[in-house]
Amino acid sequence: MKPNLSFQQFIQRGQVIGMYRKYMRLTQRIADKTTRKETREWIRGDFDRYKHETDTKRIDVLLAQASRQYKELESG
Repeated sequence: MKPNLSFQQFIQRGQVIGMYRKYMRLTQRIADKTTRKETREWIRGDFDRYKHETDTKRIDVLLAQASRQYKELESG
């Protein structure tokens, strides 16, 4: 049974899922299949590492970091 989420946690959950999807879509640009697979595994590992985080302030910080890194990857 899933725990009840506060409204803030519910919103953050959606933001995290959205960020994960953005990262995965970004990997579609990688031509080499092996590199694409390794990159997706790296992304998955990063998101899995924090999947049990419940502190909303910490989650906000992690989302901000993910957003900055995404913008760097997207432009680079």
